[in-house]
Amino acid sequence: MTEYSSGAYIVSRKGRRGGRGRDPRRRPNRAAGILVIVLLLLTAGICLLVVFLPEFKISGVGGAADFSGKTFYFLTTGKATDRLAAREQAQYAIERGGAGYIYNDGNYRIVAAAYEREADAKTLASVNADADYFAFSLPSAACDGGDKATLEYLAGELFTVCATAATELDRGNITEASAEYAVCSALDNLAALACSASSERIKSAAAECAYYEIPQGRSVLSYIRYVQVRMLVVMRAALV
Repeated sequence: MTEYSSGAYIVSRKGRRGGRGRDPRRRPNRAAGILVIVLLLLTAGICLLVVFLPEFKISGVGGAADFSGKTFYFLTTGKATDRLAAREQAQYAIERGGAGYIYNDGNYRIVAAAYEREADAKTLASVNADADYFAFSLPSAACDGGDKATLEYLAGELFTVCATAATELDRGNITEASAEYAVCSALDNLAALACSASSERIKSAAAECAYYEIPQGRSVLSYIRYVQVRMLVVMRAALV
């Protein structure tokens, strides 16, 4: 915003000799009026900045991104163009402990799990029939401290907690109760962090990500993987 400075001044003028000079009492009033107008314009400009600046900041306009973004890798077990076929494939993935998340990018992709390292997704895709993987990124975003903390927690600690719980549960090293407790506690932390976010879109997305209710017919392992994939998809939608 360009700042303007204004100073009121009075030029002293004597009336012409023998003539009638201007009334000196009018000059201070005129100068004061100009000053009042300038101050009102400045106040209006400040009010407009207060209203619109947060929107510019959230959308990434006018500043460098505070959240640098992060890329993950989705393991898929198939794809389809027909919704019914996609649901059947998703159900098969669920029965095997996969997320069974139907991701639509022009094709219905059946996502079984999300990984932080490309090598992990690539290895698993190579040893499973009809499996593949693709990169999925959370974009960078200009945001304040509360938004940044929420995004970094979701893309960092929360993702790790879900991944560890799923892996250890799949290996039989922890119980379902322990896995659920770890994941639900981490989701509660996400909801708490989101309270300090200034972006309503990030707040709303975090609330959706934190929802945890296992539907009938789905295992704890499958649902944890589903939650992990869902939270990335939901949060990216809030950032683009």
